[in-house]
Amino acid sequence: MQLALAAALVAVLLPAHASVIGSTPADGDALASQPGEVSVTMNEEILSVEGADSANAIVVTDAAGAFYGDGCASVEGDTISMPVELGEPGEYTLTYQVVSADGHPVDGTVAFSYEGEAGPAGLAEAPVCGQEAPAASSGAAEPAPPAATSDDGAAATDEAAEGQDEGGFPFLAVGIIALLAVLAVVAYTVNRGSRIRRRD
Repeated sequence: MQLALAAALVAVLLPAHASVIGSTPADGDALASQPGEVSVTMNEEILSVEGADSANAIVVTDAAGAFYGDGCASVEGDTISMPVELGEPGEYTLTYQVVSADGHPVDGTVAFSYEGEAGPAGLAEAPVCGQEAPAASSGAAEPAPPAATSDDGAAATDEAAEGQDEGGFPFLAVGIIALLAVLAVVAYTVNRGSRIRRRD
């Protein structure tokens, strides 16, 4: 009886492990309009020390890995939030990292989709509060310039070969010499074998 009472007392006195109790949007949500802000709520206060808030962060990315939001995450009590405007309709991921008041680090992800009107393009790098990050590329590769051609197709090939040889090591000449040397060795071996057979 005393042992059970002691165990119950320890359970009451020891702090519960920090965990997430909610988020906006929630995992699996399908948003019909811009959220304006994303947030994550803990079961206890989030540790927020002026000048040392880099341990608390929120990042929002789309399926292509582009970033959204301004990187200015703010902590109020048990909730961390960040303003965000999403881009094209599709799948998104909210990634969070916070430190609870008792020192427990907590991180995770929230998957959701966006079905509203297209917003601004995403960023190529994770945004840093107060700094402008470069916009992400569209992912479309620029077409390569057409290869030079001539009337019979041979002149362009010759010019390309000459351009490669100029100022460089003459690989073609070395290759021809090596081939001739191999052929000479083969011919010598065959002739020597024939002479030995005739002697026998």
